[in-house]
Amino acid sequence: MRAYVSFLTVLMVGLFILPVKAQKFAYVESQRILNEFQEYVDVQKQLQELRNKYDAEYQQMVKDYNALLEEIDSQSLLLSPEKKQQKMQAAQDKALEIERYKYEKLGPEGEFYKKSMELTKPIIDKINKLIAKIGEEEGYDFIFDASSGALVHALPKYDITDRVLEELNKGVSSSKSKK
Repeated sequence: MRAYVSFLTVLMVGLFILPVKAQKFAYVESQRILNEFQEYVDVQKQLQELRNKYDAEYQQMVKDYNALLEEIDSQSLLLSPEKKQQKMQAAQDKALEIERYKYEKLGPEGEFYKKSMELTKPIIDKINKLIAKIGEEEGYDFIFDASSGALVHALPKYDITDRVLEELNKGVSSSKSKK
């Protein structure tokens, strides 16, 4: 049984490695590139400073809000119902302002995200162009990112997207004509 399993293993490895032998593969460690590329490191420091600024402003707003709530609580017996209602409305407005600030500055499409994209996209593009250039110069068929497992460069001759679409669209046109 053990000999049979060993034979199957050798056979499978042979089947997968022999056809690959003609192709040239490489990989990059994108996380290491980003961590050691000074331009990217500098941008990350700049973004961290901006993030710290937004966080500090947010924390101050929360502190002010909590102080307002404490003021309302401590003076609740002394305030007229109208004055208490005004202060409660002010606290509600402050809470909305805090949430709006958090969304506009730190939200998924906020200023921090936009600034991050603005500063990092050119660097990522530069890295990707360099990987493609090295891939072409060195004759690599495929270059993978070891950090994510993603394909970062491939020769166009291996792109079968058009063929897949062509086959898929054949099925669509024939099913439309049957209707």
